[in-house]
Amino acid sequence: MTKPKDPTLFTVIRQHDASGVSGTGRVLDGVIFHTGQVVVCWRADVRDDGRGYSSLGVYPSWRAFKHVHIDSHPENRTQVIFGSEPGFEETKD
Repeated sequence: MTKPKDPTLFTVIRQHDASGVSGTGRVLDGVIFHTGQVVVCWRADVRDDGRGYSSLGVYPSWRAFKHVHIDSHPENRTQVIFGSEPGFEETKD
């Protein structure tokens, strides 16, 4: 991924949660800054089961974030949706 000039928003959706910690569905929102650094906010406080607390994470690059939270858990069937893509604004019934 090349470094964007403007911040790029994204959200992460998981179909499965192998760890049993973050849950499924929309689990975090993030931003990639012009420096390439990534900041994410876990959405634990809005889980349907009411468990968890939100926290922030800072990563030196998209590659680092992806390595830790996506590539190392292929069984989670994780989807990343960037802000410019249709469906970024997920709604709940």
